[in-house]
Amino acid sequence: MMGKRFVDLQVRSRTLDHGMMAYHRGHARGMPVNGPHRAQRGFTLIEVMIAIALMALVSLLSWKGLEQVSNARDWLSEEAADQAVVLRTMGQIERDLNRAYAGGTAGTPSNNAAASGDSGSSGQGNVSPSGTAANSSTGVLPPGIDITQSSGQMVLNLVRATPDSGMWQRVLWRLRPDGLWRYSGRPAASYPLPEPIEGVLIMPAVSIFDVRIWLTGQGWINPQQPATARASGLEIAIERDRGTRKERFTRIVVLP
Repeated sequence: MMGKRFVDLQVRSRTLDHGMMAYHRGHARGMPVNGPHRAQRGFTLIEVMIAIALMALVSLLSWKGLEQVSNARDWLSEEAADQAVVLRTMGQIERDLNRAYAGGTAGTPSNNAAASGDSGSSGQGNVSPSGTAANSSTGVLPPGIDITQSSGQMVLNLVRATPDSGMWQRVLWRLRPDGLWRYSGRPAASYPLPEPIEGVLIMPAVSIFDVRIWLTGQGWINPQQPATARASGLEIAIERDRGTRKERFTRIVVLP
């Protein structure tokens, strides 16, 4: 019995030794071994390169989207600034026309000129910005508005009331090679009013500055055409070159 047990122990010992040797050989070769502790597998080089390529593609698409948003914002800012120039120009012309001298009442240029003995108002009662009878003898426009032509371009001459001081000043709108200019003279209480010599470029790149008058029964006509009826409206048209296209803006002002 003792000999048999000794043989069984030897067999079991050899079996255990073979198992341990097999375990160590498999572990050294990186082979999976059944048991609670298994070897962990990492990313291969190809997998890492694919992940980096996908991240680069996503970053590129995000950059393109941000660039488009930035370009759209810059374009909107430029358009807003450009439209502000147009609105400011048209609004200033309309304000000048609405403040233009419309007739002889107390405190107006004609009465002040007559009281001071100014010869420019002799026999007329109303004086134009140039010191002559307003709009010749036709009376088509209010006496404080005079439209002439210079070098084939319209020139808008105005006598308008100043916003705060209650005095009068001469204002002139005309086209120059670099755009539309507004000239203004120093305010005064009586004639002769100072010449409008201080000029400011209001709207660059303007190629056409046109003015038409509205006559009931005739429609829009050139103010230089002879007419006997009183004009009830003015149309101000501004055309400018912007790149390869032309832009035209109009504003209609109702006359008193």
